[in-house]
Amino acid sequence: MSSRLLLLRHGETAANIDLIYQGQGDSPLSELGIKESEKLAEALKSEPLADIYSSTLSRSYETAKLIAAYHKLEVIKVPELKERHYGVFEGLAFQEIKHKYSDLYQQWLHHPDQAQIPQAETLEELQSRGVAAVENIIKRHKDQTVCVVGHGGINRCILFHYMNLTLDNFWRIKQDNCCVNIIEFDQHPMVTLLNSTWFLGEKRVSKIGIY
Repeated sequence: MSSRLLLLRHGETAANIDLIYQGQGDSPLSELGIKESEKLAEALKSEPLADIYSSTLSRSYETAKLIAAYHKLEVIKVPELKERHYGVFEGLAFQEIKHKYSDLYQQWLHHPDQAQIPQAETLEELQSRGVAAVENIIKRHKDQTVCVVGHGGINRCILFHYMNLTLDNFWRIKQDNCCVNIIEFDQHPMVTLLNSTWFLGEKRVSKIGIY
């Protein structure tokens, strides 16, 4: 047998709608985000979840609580699963950043691993704490299935680690709201599902597939 990690992203938030970089700021789930999360919870109700973990930020925690209700589990908050701190980008809309930090923003879009955003965590730091959190969780759940509700940025960094991809690939995969990724831990970790939202029916492309 192998351990399975269901790595999820939270539902849509008010900041997602307004195209704002949330980072470690808190933004509540939107009305649609709640409905998405309810559909996600229903889709996972038959999964044999041993535990459910989430970021300490409310958008992930509220998504996780809806899943936990089907399994009579308490959500375990893990600070290391929080989204990246985006420094001077936090709380600003995309257009504001594009105008105020034009050159840096272009570097972030085209060379994300090289963009040095003032006061922000680096992608390497984000990946290091995210992977460490996942490894600690998996050690506690040998041959079990567990669920982690995170964020677009940290999820990407975790997935890249187990896919052996470098961080310059940051924009190469999407993480839609409420998406499901699966990583199986056997002799070698394997990503067996990526950015799946089958339970939402007709594919709804997120306005913002990152934060």
